[in-house]
Amino acid sequence: MPPKRVLICGAGVAGSILAFWLAKHDFQVVVVERSKAEQKAGQGLEIEEPALKVVKLMGILDKLNEKKTGEMGFDLVDQQARSYGIFEVGGISPTGTLELMRGDLTEILYKTADESANVTFQFETTIQSLRQTQDKVIVDLESRNNKTIKVENFDFVVGADGVKSRTRQLVMGLPEKLKCFKSVGAFVAYFSIPKEVQDWPYSRLCHFTNRRILWIRPIGKDSKMTSVHLIHGHEDVPTLRRANAAGDRLKQKEAFAELYSGLGWETPRVIEQMMRAENFYSDELVQVKLQKWSQHRVVLLGDAAWAPTPFTGEGNQLAIIGAWVLAQELSRNRNPVAFETYEKRLRSYVDNAQSIPLGGYAPYIFNPQTTWGIWLLRTIVRLFSWTIRFLSWTNLAGMLPDQQQNDFDLEIEEAEAKVAR
Repeated sequence: MPPKRVLICGAGVAGSILAFWLAKHDFQVVVVERSKAEQKAGQGLEIEEPALKVVKLMGILDKLNEKKTGEMGFDLVDQQARSYGIFEVGGISPTGTLELMRGDLTEILYKTADESANVTFQFETTIQSLRQTQDKVIVDLESRNNKTIKVENFDFVVGADGVKSRTRQLVMGLPEKLKCFKSVGAFVAYFSIPKEVQDWPYSRLCHFTNRRILWIRPIGKDSKMTSVHLIHGHEDVPTLRRANAAGDRLKQKEAFAELYSGLGWETPRVIEQMMRAENFYSDELVQVKLQKWSQHRVVLLGDAAWAPTPFTGEGNQLAIIGAWVLAQELSRNRNPVAFETYEKRLRSYVDNAQSIPLGGYAPYIFNPQTTWGIWLLRTIVRLFSWTIRFLSWTNLAGMLPDQQQNDFDLEIEEAEAKVAR
């Protein structure tokens, strides 16, 4: 029997990891990605257990450690740059022990997968249409460079193409029909600006009234750039919604510039550099909730199937774990039954991971509306920071509860561990 052919739409975290493992299981894999290979947009990502086991099995942990941002902790500041509490890396800190920029992570992953003769990456390529038969999927692929369309046959198609998945739309319909988008009431922007001395080694976050956050995070000690996150916690911002709907990057920048104008701290510098940033990305945060993740020979993976939003802190974890499970199930059942077992194993884990902390109120509690709310949050953070320091100085840190891991059984078998070697 000839090897099964799989088309993966999306060369992000989930798509590249899936390609790596499918190749190890003797599938022929084609990965298409609408962006250029050197695309570097995105935010910082963390890899924790159990997802960490997957990248360890891939043999890339050393490469990932080399690309760590080196961020040493988190510092909550006010408009005068006064610190209200520093939380060192690990533990309850927003800074993880293995923190990378999304662009660096995806580059390592795709290059690792591309080393296999069974994997072919096609950048600046999009899926235009697909038709399913009993035993194959016929796909029209378009090159964005020369606008040519190539028709190819695959045994399976995987949509790992993000929240606005083209694959999902082609197979299941528009989001409006599916009613699969659940807004979490926030607009975000990510981009990089030239680094200044105060941008290292801690990330710094400042709150402003009307639920506005500016978070500046290191990219690396020797990097000339630093990363910026803007988070605006509101259900409806007409100017941003119109700019996002049109995909107009300049209008998006102008909308954020208006929202953050005159707020103090680092906002003048950030706004000025944001208007020049080439890797700017902005959108409204939504969760994706589907009744089913597959249709016959087409299956969804990662944000295309279950986007949890950054408020859960689980997006990267789910992408890695989901790719592992899908590859594992396809290796066990080289037919559409694999998609049923993949969803059966993951569904409850994903549902739990999509839960926003504190009963869904975390984005409001940690991003206050009023001056009084911001003062109260800063006061609580300061007291908590002092408590952590006291416990550390008195060797009583062991009294603190261990951070609970949302564990998942990867079902790593001895034979599968050997596959990666």
